[in-house]
Amino acid sequence: MVNLRVEFLKEAQKISNTKKDKKLSNSLKEYFVNGFKKKEFISWVAKDNNKIIATSGLCFYTLPPSYKNMTGKIGYIMNMYTKPDYRRTGIATELFKKMIEEADKLGIIKICLHATDAGKSVYLKHGFTEENTEMKLYLDE
Repeated sequence: MVNLRVEFLKEAQKISNTKKDKKLSNSLKEYFVNGFKKKEFISWVAKDNNKIIATSGLCFYTLPPSYKNMTGKIGYIMNMYTKPDYRRTGIATELFKKMIEEADKLGIIKICLHATDAGKSVYLKHGFTEENTEMKLYLDE
């Protein structure tokens, strides 16, 4: 999962190997282990001959309740990545469906994500809408 997340980030951000690769991999491993233990992250993978070829992930967090989301619980889809040779075969769609089903079982009524151009059609097909209200501030740059 760590390796596919790194592959995804490099592809999505159009970067090649950097001096930060090892540090990022270590941080990702720690994140996944802790997320699984604390039940703040769940994941599904697809394999071909015991080799992971696609991943998906669903993070959970809570914001103060609002009129649209009385529990404040939010699911955040991340780590959706399929190796290039396996794309356009329906794998991502199946992993995606599993995440939506699980979120529904857990009572999550709001699911967010950031889509790449390549993945956007999968999300739009399943009812996601585009909203342009997010603003960002990175304190380490």
